[in-house]
Amino acid sequence: MTHTRSRCISLANGSVLALLSLAVSTMSSAQTADLQMGVVYECPGGASFKVFSCVGPGATDQCDVEVGVPGQPSQRGPSTRQQVMNLVPMCRLQTAGQAPAAPSAAGAAINAGPDRNGFKIGEEVSVATAGGWYAARILQANGDAYFVRLGPSTDVWKTYPTELRRLGPLTDVDKARGLFAMREKVQVNIEGQWVDGEIAGEMGMEYKVEIPGNRTAWASAQHLRRVAVAEKPAPKAGVPPKPGMKSCAGKIEGRYASTAGVAGGSFQIIFRSGKATMRDITGESQFECWMDSERIYLHTPGESPDMDMPIDINNDGTLETPLGEIKKKGN
Repeated sequence: MTHTRSRCISLANGSVLALLSLAVSTMSSAQTADLQMGVVYECPGGASFKVFSCVGPGATDQCDVEVGVPGQPSQRGPSTRQQVMNLVPMCRLQTAGQAPAAPSAAGAAINAGPDRNGFKIGEEVSVATAGGWYAARILQANGDAYFVRLGPSTDVWKTYPTELRRLGPLTDVDKARGLFAMREKVQVNIEGQWVDGEIAGEMGMEYKVEIPGNRTAWASAQHLRRVAVAEKPAPKAGVPPKPGMKSCAGKIEGRYASTAGVAGGSFQIIFRSGKATMRDITGESQFECWMDSERIYLHTPGESPDMDMPIDINNDGTLETPLGEIKKKGN
């Protein structure tokens, strides 16, 4: 496969960190500071960065860094420890008074309704961690910052849209903030030319786009535009994809979910009356649920049965999907 990347698509993470270094280069310090993880460093000119982790102490070891530069979208990616350490003396740690306050009952009451981004207190969302995207629940909102709970007791602040995404289809707000859905039809700007493509992956706020000629390109939202898709006639529903199949209604019911992140994120399927709703970080998909003597099949009306998702039923009642094992978590 040939990989094509436009010079004008976007700055790579290393270039962004270099740009941040240039933005704060007027400052200097004779004191060498230790690097702290998971905290925001505020730099001159409104620039900032946060280091999530480093693979080691060496100068060339890679660190996972999120960088904010005025006039540029926040970007997260690898940078060398030496690049980071060059910035530390020039910047200062964000103080507790500048950071969003810890959640309180009063704050939760104030933020009870949907906020400007369309999120509600108590809503389940997906958040980015070092191990991928996982389900979390919003406890409090402060602008684009959200205090969320992962699992039974892990509470942390996450920023929308870089570290926090909604479950389900993208809203107009999501689209305005530069988010695209997996397999969405787009056009990407390749050296001044708009080329048809399809979203095939993402990293931070950049998207991998499949383009003609078995090629791919990485681009930020500024170099992508959506393509209007003609509506298809409504497919005929309620027809078994293959003779002999029966509806799952009454046989497979309830909410099934992974016990840990699979395929890079939270994954669950809700079975209701012969229908199946699949949710993951890419959004929400609706299927019909059919069964034969061996397997469950998630079928999209109007599509070929060859496109169905097969699911094996394990002896212990768990379901084996192409994305990993899921078990019943609720009715």
